[in-house]
Amino acid sequence: MDILGVTLTDYSLKESLFLLDGFLENGALNTILYVTTPMLILAGKDENEKERIESMDMTLCGESDILRVAKIESKSRSYEVENLVFLKEFLRRIVRGGKTIYLLSDSEEDAQKLRDELKDFQRGIAVRGYQIIKEDAENVEEVVNDINDIAPSVIISRMAGSRQEQWMLEAKPYINAEVWLGISKDMKLGERHESFQKKAMSRIYKKMFHDRMNRYNGENEKNQ
Repeated sequence: MDILGVTLTDYSLKESLFLLDGFLENGALNTILYVTTPMLILAGKDENEKERIESMDMTLCGESDILRVAKIESKSRSYEVENLVFLKEFLRRIVRGGKTIYLLSDSEEDAQKLRDELKDFQRGIAVRGYQIIKEDAENVEEVVNDINDIAPSVIISRMAGSRQEQWMLEAKPYINAEVWLGISKDMKLGERHESFQKKAMSRIYKKMFHDRMNRYNGENEKNQ
């Protein structure tokens, strides 16, 4: 898919789980990133963000709107995206394999919220630690050392803006783990309360995203 100049691959659920199984066995740290419309709007204007997204080992659609603008009209794919089927299967595999999880967030409140939301999806997940990523990035060494001391199988992070993608790529060479899953703060997980402000912002971004894509596609058609 070409979304605002960002090249993404739309993996089916079967394909993404096949890749995940390989990641859990290949002995390297592989990165998986959920991509949302605000992230793609930014990447359409910011070459560095575009490169960070495209550098991930696997990207996943965090919103079915991305499929719609890419003209992928499969109802089964929309269902998989809207119901976070990959995430549920991912957590099921983690528990079944006896693997441990480490969380990264940008606030204490969100770290606890993320932990609760993941446990809503899957009983028995083993969260062995967490760290708060400071905005000034002063605690990079502390975070990396703590992760490596605990040696989790999986890292799950949720941070605002492009900080998450930057962290995933810059810290990846120094961390001993199997998979790093980045979840966008723009995504809704489960049925927990979503603020009116967040719902309003989501509607604004969706409209902006569709307007940008229509303009982008129109410009491409003119240039062909």
